[in-house]
Amino acid sequence: MPLAPRPSRPAVRGLALTATLLAVASLSTAPARAQEGGLPSHHCVLNGSAVPPGQAVYGTPGDDVIECENDVENVIIWGAGGDDNIRVKGLIIDSQVLGGDGDDRIQTSHLYPRADQASVRGGAGDDTIIVPTVMGSTEHGATIYGDQGADTITVGTVSGAPGQHARGGGQVFGNDGPDTISAGVIDFGGRVLGGSENDLIEAKGVGPEAGGVIQGGPGRDTIRGTKNTVLLAGPGWGLVDGGLDVDECRVEHANPERARSTIASCP
Repeated sequence: MPLAPRPSRPAVRGLALTATLLAVASLSTAPARAQEGGLPSHHCVLNGSAVPPGQAVYGTPGDDVIECENDVENVIIWGAGGDDNIRVKGLIIDSQVLGGDGDDRIQTSHLYPRADQASVRGGAGDDTIIVPTVMGSTEHGATIYGDQGADTITVGTVSGAPGQHARGGGQVFGNDGPDTISAGVIDFGGRVLGGSENDLIEAKGVGPEAGGVIQGGPGRDTIRGTKNTVLLAGPGWGLVDGGLDVDECRVEHANPERARSTIASCP
C-alpha cells in the first residue's frame, strides 16, 4: 500500500496556527468564571445613569446623587467635590463611603466589617451622616468620621471593643469643627469622640453592660441624654470625659451607690 505523502513544513505551521487561533477563539467566547467570593450584587446609579458593575463608584466635581441598592462589599463610593447626596440601602460590608469636599449628605444601612474595615467619612464641609448601627470588633473596625466642618452625625448602637492603639471596634469621630452627634446606646467598648471645637453629644446610654466611652475633646462641649435629658453612665463601667475647657454636662451615675462608671472633666 503506498504511503501518504508527508505534509510540507509550511503546511504543518499553517495547521498549528489554525489550531491556536481556534483555541483562543473558544476561550474568548467561553463564559467568564466568577471571582472568588462571588460577583458584586449591588446596583448603583449616578445622577440618573447606571454605574458599570465594579468595585468603585466615583462622583463628579459637581453636585451628585449616588444611590445604591443591595449590599456593597469591598467597594469604594466617593462623592468627590460638590454637595453630594449618597444613599446606600444595603449593608456596608468591608467598604468605604466617602463624601469628599462639599456639604454632603450620606445615609447608609448598617456598617458590617466582616473580613476588613467598614467606614463612612464626610470629608471637608458641613456633612450630614446617618447610619443605624456602628458595630465592629478588635480586628475589624466599623468607624464614622465627620472630618472637617460642622457635621451632624446620627447613629444607633455603637459597640465593639477597640484593640491596640484604639484600632477597630465601633467608633464615631466628629473630628475638626463644631459637631452634633446623636447616638443610641454606647456599650461593649464602643466610643464616641467629639474632636476639636464646641461639640454637642447626645446618647441614650453609655456603658449599661460592659463599658462604653464618650469623650468631648478640646472645646466647650455639651454632653447629655437624648432630647436634653440626663445621660446615665453605667452601671457597667461607662466613661464620660468632657475633655479640655469648661464643658456643660447632664450626666449621672446609673447606680450612684455602687458607681462603676467614671465621669471626668464634666461639671
